[in-house]
Amino acid sequence: MRTVAARKNVKPLSRERIGEAALAHIEAHGRAALSMRSLAADLGCEAMSLYHHVDGIDGVLDEVVDRLLAKVAGVLQDAQDARKGLEAFARAFLALAENYPEAFALVPTRLWRTPAAMTLVGSAVKLLRELGLPQRTALRQARVIGAYLNGAGLALSAWRRTGKALSGKMQAAAINDAELAPLRSHVTARDVRADLDAGMRLILDAIEARRR
Repeated sequence: MRTVAARKNVKPLSRERIGEAALAHIEAHGRAALSMRSLAADLGCEAMSLYHHVDGIDGVLDEVVDRLLAKVAGVLQDAQDARKGLEAFARAFLALAENYPEAFALVPTRLWRTPAAMTLVGSAVKLLRELGLPQRTALRQARVIGAYLNGAGLALSAWRRTGKALSGKMQAAAINDAELAPLRSHVTARDVRADLDAGMRLILDAIEARRR
């Protein structure tokens, strides 16, 4: 049994603390290893205590998504220039996939219904409006950008987890392929990131061209 002094040193539970602990657990052990019981063990509490703050494992996963999106939402909020702000956000979002390769898969596979998600979407629409788009078009383009970045992020997170092995296999497969052989020197995680960054610039170029 814990002593009174030990209990006093335990930080109180909160949604934020649960989300951060779950994020750390997923990065260390993978999504499949996360449960209410394993999370409670990390936090030094009983599993039932978590239900006072989150709605089961779904609530925990929403908190993880919120923690991740909160790490990049400020890039949009602080933007002084709409185009540069969107480009900076795209870079930060893709860096999120590289820095949290295990947990990132939750971002594109769960509904964005958390406070950070709402802030992020609202800020993106605002910047697209500043580029001259009507409100409905701005929302549509925000969804297009979101879909692109979610897919790009999944690719980058996969490369972060298996990049070297994947690169070797792809190079070996391309040896006898006339179309792919010239690309063998460009099959690295860095090349993938550069191409995805270029893809985002093409999307923004098309958006800006449309407003003229």
